[in-house]
Amino acid sequence: MFLPRFLLLLSALATLPASAEIAIPVTEVPSWVEPTSIDAGRALREEDAVSGLHVLLSEEQVRVSPELTERFVRQVRRVVSSRGVETGSKLEVKFSNTHERVRLHGVWRTRDGVRTQLLRAEEVKVIQQERELDVGIYTDKRTALAFLQDVRAGDLLDESWTVEEAHPLFRGHHLDAISLANEVPVAHLVHRLLVPADLKLHYKTQGPVAAVEPTVREVSGLREYRWERKDVPTFTGEDGVPDDLAMWPHVQVSSFQSWAEVAAWGLSLQQGLEGSPELTALAESWRALPTEEARFLAAVRFVQDEVRYLGIELGPNTHQPHAPGQVLAQRFGDCKDKALLLTTLLRPLGITAHVAMVHSRQQGGVASMLPSPYAFNHVIVRAQVAGRTEWVDATMTHQRGRLGARSPLPYARALVIAPGTAALESIPQPPPEGPELDAHYVLSVKPNGTGTLAITSRYTRSKADTARSWLAGLSAEQLTTRFLDQRRVLFPKLKSEGTPRVQDDADANTVTLEERYTLEDAWANGGLRIAAAQVSGELALPRRTEGRVHPVEVTHPTHLRERWEIRSDALLNVAPSEKTVEGPASRLETSVVPGFGGFTYQVEYRSLADRVAPGALARHVEAVKEMSTELGLAFAAPIGVLSSSTSNAPQLSRNTSLAISAVFLLVVAALWLGIPQRLRRFLSERKARRAAPPRSVSHLREREKGATVMVVESLDQADQRIRSERCSCGGTFERVPDALQLRHTGSDGRAITVLRVRCTSCHAPQFLSFDVRPS
Repeated sequence: MFLPRFLLLLSALATLPASAEIAIPVTEVPSWVEPTSIDAGRALREEDAVSGLHVLLSEEQVRVSPELTERFVRQVRRVVSSRGVETGSKLEVKFSNTHERVRLHGVWRTRDGVRTQLLRAEEVKVIQQERELDVGIYTDKRTALAFLQDVRAGDLLDESWTVEEAHPLFRGHHLDAISLANEVPVAHLVHRLLVPADLKLHYKTQGPVAAVEPTVREVSGLREYRWERKDVPTFTGEDGVPDDLAMWPHVQVSSFQSWAEVAAWGLSLQQGLEGSPELTALAESWRALPTEEARFLAAVRFVQDEVRYLGIELGPNTHQPHAPGQVLAQRFGDCKDKALLLTTLLRPLGITAHVAMVHSRQQGGVASMLPSPYAFNHVIVRAQVAGRTEWVDATMTHQRGRLGARSPLPYARALVIAPGTAALESIPQPPPEGPELDAHYVLSVKPNGTGTLAITSRYTRSKADTARSWLAGLSAEQLTTRFLDQRRVLFPKLKSEGTPRVQDDADANTVTLEERYTLEDAWANGGLRIAAAQVSGELALPRRTEGRVHPVEVTHPTHLRERWEIRSDALLNVAPSEKTVEGPASRLETSVVPGFGGFTYQVEYRSLADRVAPGALARHVEAVKEMSTELGLAFAAPIGVLSSSTSNAPQLSRNTSLAISAVFLLVVAALWLGIPQRLRRFLSERKARRAAPPRSVSHLREREKGATVMVVESLDQADQRIRSERCSCGGTFERVPDALQLRHTGSDGRAITVLRVRCTSCHAPQFLSFDVRPS
């Protein structure tokens, strides 16, 4: 994927002027920078050196003027291990080559009290690493890179530089995000901001930290804001947090006063961006379509599918779109380019349309931000069509559906760039009317182990758009192989009957996929297992679920259904069942319905909310784990079928099958009559009696007076007498195995043998005495 896009980029940039090699100067620290002292003797704690470097100072000082913004950065770190030598032996400064310039001040090493400059201007290299190129974005980002010589553990490194920014679209404004934490502990964190006294700033603490207020004062006609923190611990966020919650602790700064001002700023960027005769002719060609809806869909599908995504974001085009005529001619553009092109095509068709700014990840979280263009990272379109409000993402290829059947956009809040806009607008997200994925599996298996598997999967809404998109990128052979590999997880000896059949109803926005397979040696492992693999993907849990302070995200709204229909000529031992598991944010319903010639197994999953609060997380985890145990069903091979059966194994005779069916009916009847439950109750009561503590001897039946010592001729005869005795519960007695035989002399001089016995019903103990007199 990288190479085609790279070649495309080369052709797109062929007309750009070549830039000369960039030289990075090494200069003195600017005079307006205020020195910050460091505590070089600060004691090192174990948690301070997690990266091999002990950060003593992390500092930014920013000065804003009408012409440019200067950002001074200083880092002071002590190298404490060999790992720190590796990470601290280079200097990296990233900047935009179109509107930023870098001035390095130096890297000073302090060792044994001696301070030495390690940075040499001739050793600084400028490299270009377009990290976003593989996703279709070219920004001309550069990195000033210098490798430092002779860095050892114990050294103190003090490095600083200044980046001068002159962005043409933000003159007179200041926008920033001031970090309040780092990936490593920081002993002292400082951010100093100098702005013209007449520039009104707004600031707001974002993320899971208490509000951090700056100190404010006047300095040489400028207003100074200073944020400062000490002993800042490492920030470790939680995974699985909803995207609309700001996680990284920072202070948002904006000079925009309202969303209306941001919308007016965005509207000014569109002025003077013209169309072209080709654009006008294209829009005119759709006028002959019979309805406004048809004209709208023609324009949308053209921009989505015929204008490829590629962003050349240089200089003002980081935020300003290219002219629609240019985008149409080159047939590529990024989100803002494609959105403006679409609105320009819709207006001649009598359809009111405007671009709108959204955030693709934080979505509705923009409502908690200060008004700022930096609150957004994506652009879409809002159009009024046939009495409806339609939201369109022009970058979504292969999206289909008539009005009302198109998948809703998940961005939640948008700022429409139109005259009169004063606030954010909500983007509705209606729940699906039915399952977005409805998968039906029909598995037919014969006693000899052969059979067939037919799968029909129906996708709607966003699932249909996703399926349509990845299907477009697969050849017939790739599609066949991919699905066969997935199905062989359950059925190793599966063979495809051909390429899966795809039916695409573009108007209804449904994609139906049909697969056909043959099965061999199905009973090789003594049985089969079926599973609801699609639903299992919705039951993921975050890595840490205990002690969380943030909610857990749940994909919502989601509705999935998977239904297995198992057909067999032989008896399959599957019991009927029906179960519903419901947690704070989701519900799972499963059922097993046996019938003549097989059974059906169905799993249906619905999301109920988009997040789970920390207080309800324990119930959510318990419910998800219980749901996971219900997403599969295993059943044994039919009676009389060997586990090593092959395709030529003998089948059961008709009489045998009828006999087995009769047994099956008896089993079903017993289940419905509750015989197993009664049997379990009887065994449970019997077990409880046996587990009861031994009864006292007073519970046994008293013998007649004068018969406490029984005269017998032998111990065998004593055993007969023991069995003839009765306990008060009605049970008989038995000798305790391996019990000792006690002998003593009675008061009348007889030799008495005492045997230990117990009741066979209630297990109550007893000792019986015998006078053994051989004849």
